[in-house]
Amino acid sequence: MSAEDRDDRIIRERRFRMGRNIDITDIDVGSGDSVSDSVEATEKEPELDEALGDVFDPFSAPSGKDSGAVQRDGSVQSAPESDLVTTMAREGEKRVNWSLMVAMIFVFSALSVVAGTTFPPAVSLLILLALAAVGFSLGERWVPNRNLHILGVTWVIISMKVLYGLAVELNRWELGPFLPISVEMLAVLLLALVALNVFVAYRHNHDAIAAQATLVLLAIASTAGSVGGEIGVAVMILVATLLLHSIALHRNSGNLAALGIAASNLWIGMHALTGGFEAGSLRILPLETPLLLFLLLMLVTGVNASMAARFAREENWFSLGFQALGLGKPGLWGVSISMGMVGALLAVASSREDVGYALGMVTFLGAAFGGSYLVVRGVERDRVALPLLAGGMALSLLLLLGDSSESVLPLDRYESFTVFAALITGFVMLRDQDRV
Repeated sequence: MSAEDRDDRIIRERRFRMGRNIDITDIDVGSGDSVSDSVEATEKEPELDEALGDVFDPFSAPSGKDSGAVQRDGSVQSAPESDLVTTMAREGEKRVNWSLMVAMIFVFSALSVVAGTTFPPAVSLLILLALAAVGFSLGERWVPNRNLHILGVTWVIISMKVLYGLAVELNRWELGPFLPISVEMLAVLLLALVALNVFVAYRHNHDAIAAQATLVLLAIASTAGSVGGEIGVAVMILVATLLLHSIALHRNSGNLAALGIAASNLWIGMHALTGGFEAGSLRILPLETPLLLFLLLMLVTGVNASMAARFAREENWFSLGFQALGLGKPGLWGVSISMGMVGALLAVASSREDVGYALGMVTFLGAAFGGSYLVVRGVERDRVALPLLAGGMALSLLLLLGDSSESVLPLDRYESFTVFAALITGFVMLRDQDRV
C-alpha cells in the first residue's frame, strides 16, 4: 500500500468518526400538531349567505366549532353561553308567554263574539266598549312594566280586536234609526280603527300591535269590492301594501317588513284562486280580469322584492320561529320571499291553462326576486334596478297596448312579455353571476 492510499484511508476514518457525533436535535422535521395546525389554517370557514341565512341541513356533519361542542378527545374549545338548564328555562318561559298571549287573544275574542250575539244590541255595545276600555287601561298600566310587558301588549291587542269586531257588528245590528250602518260607513270606521291601532302601536312601541293593523288593512282591501268592484279590490290591496311597508320603514322593523311581504302576496293569491265569497254583508270578490291580476302582482312583487333587500339582515318573527323549531335561522330575505312565493304561485296556478300568461308571471317573479338577491349579495342597487325598472315599464306598456302589439308581433302580448322579460332577467343575472 502506498503512502497516498494510507493517507486517504486515515482521512476517511476521521470523517466517519466525525459523522457519528452529528447532533440531529436541531433538525426540524415537523410534528403532527404543527401539520394539523397548518391544515386547519388552510381550511376556510364556509361562507354564510346573508340572503338565505343559516338554514338547517340534516345531512351536514357537525363542525365541532360551536359553543359547547365536545371534540373527539373529550375537550371543549369554547364554553357554551349558558348551561342546558338555563337555556331550557329561558326558552320555555318565552314559549309559555307567547302561548298564553295567543290563548288569551282567542279566549277573549270568543267572549266578545258571545257577548255580541247573545245580548241585545244596546247591551252588547256597552259590554264590548267596557271590555275594550279595560284592555286599554291594563295596557297603559302593564306595558311599561318589564315583568308584565307581554301581558300588557296582549290586552291592547285584545282591545283592538274587540273594537274591530264591534265595528263589523254595527253593520248587522238593528237599533232604531242609528243601526245598521252602511257598508261605506263601515269601511270608514274600520280605517279609523286602523289609524288608532297604528297610534297605539307607536305609543307602546311594539310590532305585535302594529301587525294587527297590517292584517286588518288587507282585510279592508278585500272587502273594497263591496264598494269599488274588482278594480277597487286591486287598488286597495296595492295601497294597503304600500302603507304596510311605509310603517315598516318608519319603524325600521324587520318583523313588519317580513309580514307585509308574505301577507300581501298570499292575499293576492287568495283572491286569484278563490271564486269569491261573502263575509256577513261584505263581498270578497275574486280577481278574474287577467291583465288586472297580472299588473297588480307585478307591482306588489317589485315592492316586496325591494323591501326584502332593504331589510335582509334584520331580525324577524319568522326567522326566530324557525330557530325555535330547530330548523336553523333563515334570513329575512329567504323566509319572507319563500312565503311570498307561495301566494304568488297560487296566482300562477289560477291561470295555469294559459301557458304564456303563467310563464309571464313566473318570469317577472324571477326577475324581481333574482334582482333583490343580487342586491343582498352586494351588487349596487342602481345597477340592478335600472334595467329591471326600465324593462318593466316598457313591457307593461306592451301589455296595455293589447291588440295593437299583437298585430305587430308574431306572439300574443303575454308570450311576448315572457320572451323579452326573460332576456332582460338573463342579462341582469349573468352580468353579475360571480356574486351568486
